[in-house]
Amino acid sequence: MASTSVTDPLNLGLSGLASGIDTSSVVDALMNIAKQPQLALQHKKDQANARSVALGAIKAELNGLKGLADDLSSPGLYANVQSAFSSDSTKVDVVKTSGAGTGGTSITVSRLASSQQRTYSYSENDASDTTIDFGNDASGKPYSQLTVPAGTKIADLATLINGASNIPVYAAAITDPNDPTGNTQLLVLSSRTTGSGGDFSVKSDSTTGLSEIAADAKAHPISTAQQTFDYTPDPVNPTTLTINGTNVNIAANATVDDVVTAINGAGTSVTASKDSNGRLVMTSNTAGSAGNFTASGSQLAAYSATTGQDSTMSNLNAQYSIDGGPLQYATSNIVANAIPGLQLTLKAVSPDPVTITVSSPAPDTDAIKQKVHDFVDSYNALMSDLTSRLNEKPVIPPSQSSDYLKGLFFGDSLLSNIQDRLRTLVSSPIGSNSSLNLLSQIGISTGATTGDGTINQDSVNGKLTIDDDKLSAMLASDPTSVQTLLGGTLGKSGLSQLIDGALGPEVQAGGDFDTLISQANSQVSDYAGQISDWDQRLSDQQDRLKAQFAAMESALSKSQTTQSWLSGQIAGLQANR
Repeated sequence: MASTSVTDPLNLGLSGLASGIDTSSVVDALMNIAKQPQLALQHKKDQANARSVALGAIKAELNGLKGLADDLSSPGLYANVQSAFSSDSTKVDVVKTSGAGTGGTSITVSRLASSQQRTYSYSENDASDTTIDFGNDASGKPYSQLTVPAGTKIADLATLINGASNIPVYAAAITDPNDPTGNTQLLVLSSRTTGSGGDFSVKSDSTTGLSEIAADAKAHPISTAQQTFDYTPDPVNPTTLTINGTNVNIAANATVDDVVTAINGAGTSVTASKDSNGRLVMTSNTAGSAGNFTASGSQLAAYSATTGQDSTMSNLNAQYSIDGGPLQYATSNIVANAIPGLQLTLKAVSPDPVTITVSSPAPDTDAIKQKVHDFVDSYNALMSDLTSRLNEKPVIPPSQSSDYLKGLFFGDSLLSNIQDRLRTLVSSPIGSNSSLNLLSQIGISTGATTGDGTINQDSVNGKLTIDDDKLSAMLASDPTSVQTLLGGTLGKSGLSQLIDGALGPEVQAGGDFDTLISQANSQVSDYAGQISDWDQRLSDQQDRLKAQFAAMESALSKSQTTQSWLSGQIAGLQANR
């Protein structure tokens, strides 16, 4: 008897071909019911994990509050310090670097320190790389040579210089202000060091592509006078050279070398030499304008001359006076020695004196107030968080996954106890000084619960407010008692010590929070194991259901095939009668 199977022989996932029932949907529905215990475990795992994370966050908040309370107990917070102030910090600012004399000092700034600047024309080399050599620093150590790639434009050269290390300058590409066409670009190099110590140079013998425009230099160092001559000997008669009024006798037919020897032996205040072209060179023995000299003689023809110049580098130094005294100078606008114990920053020229005032030693009330504000801000944030967690109710019945994570701390006894303890602590007498033992006496309180016809919910919730004027007044009138109240007096219990006592057992290693976090983490691990076990159990159950429904479909298919064969046989018998 031939048979035909209709039970998905190609395993295409088709179901109910024999029965007409969507067996896959039936299996899925049965499995959804079977997964409910595992889903409940997953929600419990998520709740335990969320509780662990929340407990860690609350512990961190408590530790933060405890740390800020500890800051209030530091004796250094209440130590006498000096403060320095400027009457015009836009012109002269001040920072105290050590103990300074109490009182006021006036300073007048007539010039700010600036950097040496030199201007150069630039010739781009498209064929090969070029080099810029900045020579040596003041100690004789060479600066880095800068390689300029072929084809570098002047703007790119400025960028290259500014990005280089171990060179003494910054660079800017500018349009030549003396070129009416606006087509000429110049390179301005500015020393990275202000003042007279910031001089730099570009070595002409090992630098290519740059040519200095000397007249545009912002300042220049001292230079030495030098004169160069073509010398023609008299083959017959002795001659005389006159240098600064001193006659130097020259023999007939003397060579340049003979002239050099004669000059250097004559005490003329110059030194003679011969250059590579055989010319006679005279260089003053004295630098600057004082070393300028005259030289003449019938055998001398002037070739070139450089005048000795005095340094103008000091014009780059800051210039100021203290209390109307003599002018003083600094190579930087940050001046450390003008007023002992203070560092001044010169920001602008000030024709009118700027007064620098140093206070008498006293506690830094601004620092104390900031620490009080930090503590109160942290306290209020903690109270807000605890209130939110304690008041959030569970969602019953939950309709989505996020509902299971709500109300985890609703009415929690540990959080309620902490909140009650802190509220009681900040509103109760502190210490043994009956005249000043409440935080409200120094301006720290929950404020009024009502006002302007409305309820102040922050006050109802126990949040603190600060009356800055009252706190400042108490710090001014009785700083010692305020220090003791806040916990800053050694050997006496104040706010800081009470906060530490209230929160220490909860947040210490192995304390209540660590225990609860450990328990929650253990639950997460336990639930994860159970969920894993259920994965295997559900997989086995799904396989069994699929096999059962497949067997049912196969049996139905065979029955239907047999029925079809019998119907055919009967029909055939009837037809042969």
